[in-house]
Amino acid sequence: MDEADVIITTDVSNLRKVYREDKFFGFIAIREFEKEKAKPQPKNIFVMSGEDMLGNHENGVRAFKQAFDNWLGATKTDGRTSNAGSAMDIVVFDKSYFVLVVDDSSEHLSEAAVRLVGQQLILAQGPEDALRYLNLGGRMPDAVLTDLQMRPDKVYGALDLDRYGVTETVHNGFSVMFEATRRGIPVAIVTDGNHHLDWASAMFDYIKRAEVNGQPVLFFNDIGKQWDVALKALLELK
Repeated sequence: MDEADVIITTDVSNLRKVYREDKFFGFIAIREFEKEKAKPQPKNIFVMSGEDMLGNHENGVRAFKQAFDNWLGATKTDGRTSNAGSAMDIVVFDKSYFVLVVDDSSEHLSEAAVRLVGQQLILAQGPEDALRYLNLGGRMPDAVLTDLQMRPDKVYGALDLDRYGVTETVHNGFSVMFEATRRGIPVAIVTDGNHHLDWASAMFDYIKRAEVNGQPVLFFNDIGKQWDVALKALLELK
C-alpha cells in the first residue's frame, strides 16, 4: 500500500484501515451508499455509487475509471473536488490521541479498532475492566469513549446479576463517566439502545452535552457505534 498512489476499494471498513492524507482513494459504494448518512469526504477520496457505475453503462468498470481519472486530474491540478461523493463517513483527526474505549461487546470493540485506526487505544471489555485500568495510576487517556448499557462482571457481588438470576444489562457507563471525569478526562457515552425502549437513551434525545467534574461529557444515541465521530466531536469540534 505504501508504494501505491491510488487505492480503490468497495469496503468502507478497509478504507478506514488504509486511509492516509497523502494518497488518493477511489471508493465504489455498493452496500454503504444507501445506509450511511451522506457527509462531505476528505478531498482525496472519490466516491461513486454502484448504481451510478452500473446503471446506464455497458462497462461499469470503464465508467468508474473514466469518472475517477477526470476527478483525479482536476484534484491534482487545482484542488477541485466537485465530483467527490459523500457515501460514507471518514473522520480525519488533527492528531493522534490516547483513548480508552469501553464496551462489553467484542464486536463493538472491533469496530472501534477499525474506526479509530491511527489512534492509541486501550480496549476495555466492560466497566470493571475500565475502572481497573483507571485505578492503576499510570498514563491517563486523552479521552474515554464508553457504551452505556453493559453487563457487569463478578468482581462486586452486588453487581453480579447471575446472583439474582437475571441476564439484563445495567446503565453502568455512567460509573465509567464519573470516574473518568473525576480524573480530569473528557468522556463520550455512545449507546445504540433504542430510545423508545430505554429511559436513558431517551434522555439523550434532549441532553447532548454536560459538564461533569469540570470535564465535557457528550451523549450519543443516534450514531450507532461510530466511535470516531464521537471522539472528533469530543476533542476537536467546539
